[in-house]
Amino acid sequence: MRATPRLLAAALGAIFLAAAVVPPVDAQDESTTSSTSSTEAPAAVPAAAAVDSADAADAVDPSTTAVPLPPGDPSRTAARGTTAQVTETSPPPPPPPAPAGAELPGDSGSGRRVVYSKGQMRVWLIEADGSLTRTYRVSGRMDQPRYGTYQVFSRSPYTCAMKRPDICMRFMVRFTKAFSGDNIGFHEIPVRAGRYPLQSDAQLGQPLSGGCVRQSTADAIFMWEWAPVGTTVVVIP
Repeated sequence: MRATPRLLAAALGAIFLAAAVVPPVDAQDESTTSSTSSTEAPAAVPAAAAVDSADAADAVDPSTTAVPLPPGDPSRTAARGTTAQVTETSPPPPPPPAPAGAELPGDSGSGRRVVYSKGQMRVWLIEADGSLTRTYRVSGRMDQPRYGTYQVFSRSPYTCAMKRPDICMRFMVRFTKAFSGDNIGFHEIPVRAGRYPLQSDAQLGQPLSGGCVRQSTADAIFMWEWAPVGTTVVVIP
């Protein structure tokens, strides 16, 4: 049976129509094309994958239950998630001893006080029970103030020199007066013009001050917090 031209045209039209139904694949999507059908559900993500690597150490197995331990029972080991304290908290360690050659000199007063040695250019902070809280090098002046016992009478978080207003310092703790009438106190190393320290921390321990007692920033902050108005200051050789 011979195909008529009309039948041939219909068959060719059906073939072209079927080819148009299948969409082409873009080159940029070829790498993500899967061999599975688009109607299949994506594979389930494992539960472990939901935990960030940074949090993996803190992930708790949901199949286990943490049992609070009775406090003060050192024979048992705490497990992750335990809320009870196993042993009592240890007391804080004692303050470190003074470095070799920096022991508190004798005849330096009693009670809670600051001891300042002009000969050693060093300060000791002593508690009421006689224990040492802190000791460090400073820079003062050899001929003043006079040896004796004083009390902190004034404090300023920021101040400047009376005769040199371009030289300023922080954490001033005043305890006496100079021969000229200027105040003398403990303070941070002064800075000129807001940016030039008058000396370095490495130079502490030398008598480089014009009268006050210079300290490193850390020591000046400690003194500021430790010595309120009324604190005793003992100046010794």
